[in-house]
Amino acid sequence: MNRHTETIQINSYQTNHFAEATIPSVMNFLLEAAWAHAQKLEWGYDLLQKNHMFWVLSRFYVEIKQLPKWQQQVKLNTWSAGTDGMYAYREFVLQNEEGETILTANSAWLILNTETKKIVLLRDHKETFPRFNGEGVCREPKRLRFKKSDAELQFNPVVYSDIDVNHHFNSVKALERVLDEYGINFQDEFEPASVEINYLKEGLPGDNLAVTRNAVGDNKFQSAIIRESDSAELSTFEIEWRKKATTF
Repeated sequence: MNRHTETIQINSYQTNHFAEATIPSVMNFLLEAAWAHAQKLEWGYDLLQKNHMFWVLSRFYVEIKQLPKWQQQVKLNTWSAGTDGMYAYREFVLQNEEGETILTANSAWLILNTETKKIVLLRDHKETFPRFNGEGVCREPKRLRFKKSDAELQFNPVVYSDIDVNHHFNSVKALERVLDEYGINFQDEFEPASVEINYLKEGLPGDNLAVTRNAVGDNKFQSAIIRESDSAELSTFEIEWRKKATTF
């Protein structure tokens, strides 16, 4: 049970108009595999819920060499990458049908108490979240510092389809909003080379949210999702883009 492996078929509803799996679809693959492996390790959703706890994705970093295509099968491997006593780290590798690595990712997770929302420390459970020697396929996600923008914000409500099993604004839905803000023309010409995310505060039904963005380098941008009621940053993103090999 040290490693969890899945074979995934890429379906049409998981792709964009280039017939490539979208980044949100790939992130859903990774998160579902994480849930499945946690369940095997007896740290899954059901057991934590019985003990008034739940998992929260705090940070995420992915490096993308190539996105899988519609009708292809890919192999996903994931494993525990250790704990620093607060975060539980998890790595992922996605391989194509030829066995070539096309994507690597690392994530940092917290366990919170359902009632107090305080962090459950993992320092007494390091044997449950071991770091396997020789792995380290992707660096750990880092803390992002978003530089506030003076751009006018356009707020939109959290809708029914945005809410996850914890009754929060879904982490992948947040990524979808950020990517949509770039527009179709931009993404017809560029594709993500890496995506880094910090999830800072929970979004809830009734919240109105806006996406703001700043350039921080050549083809690198930071975005943030802002809540209207208190101007809080719910999540921050740093995406590096590269020119697509094939464009319309």
